[in-house]
Amino acid sequence: MQTEIELKLVIANSDIPLLLQHPLLAGAPQKQLLHNIYFDTPELDLTQKKMALRLRQVNSQWVQTLKGGGKVEGGLHQRQEWEVPVAGEQLDFAQLRSSPWGELFNADMQSRLQAIFETNFWRSTWLLHMSKGTIELALDVGQVQVKGQSSPICEVELELKSGAADAIGELAGILQASVPLQPENRSKADRGYRLYLGTIAK
Repeated sequence: MQTEIELKLVIANSDIPLLLQHPLLAGAPQKQLLHNIYFDTPELDLTQKKMALRLRQVNSQWVQTLKGGGKVEGGLHQRQEWEVPVAGEQLDFAQLRSSPWGELFNADMQSRLQAIFETNFWRSTWLLHMSKGTIELALDVGQVQVKGQSSPICEVELELKSGAADAIGELAGILQASVPLQPENRSKADRGYRLYLGTIAK
């Protein structure tokens, strides 16, 4: 298990060309289409515990991710993250029971878990070496989708790969000097849950 430290920043779609022209992003990015399915119970037991359970497809590989705890301040997200490869588009309960939160995934929880929403987006990434550390910059453009409803995703994530957390602020300051970027306290999962609650309230 590791601690994920990242800063989420909202960018307008019309400002993406300005970001791509920044000298720090001169190299060609790695580009992937990410398909993500988030799971919870109908009563949203996991989100009430500030946790998120996700299956992500990257090319032909599926990865199961469980996130929990942590804090959010000024768009800077810090959470515990546990991630393992799985065979396909189904939760691996044996792996979940062996996770740091394994006691939650008893037979009752397993029987009630269901797909709640999806996020589908193109991710372009650059690995940037700053004076205080190495940061992965990801530009995510796509949608959160729930029961025929959708909400756009257009954001930049700055994730610490090595070094001091101050490196994130250093990079953010450089980018914000020329590109309109606003801190985002809501994760994609937060927005997915908000959209889900809106659909079931109708």
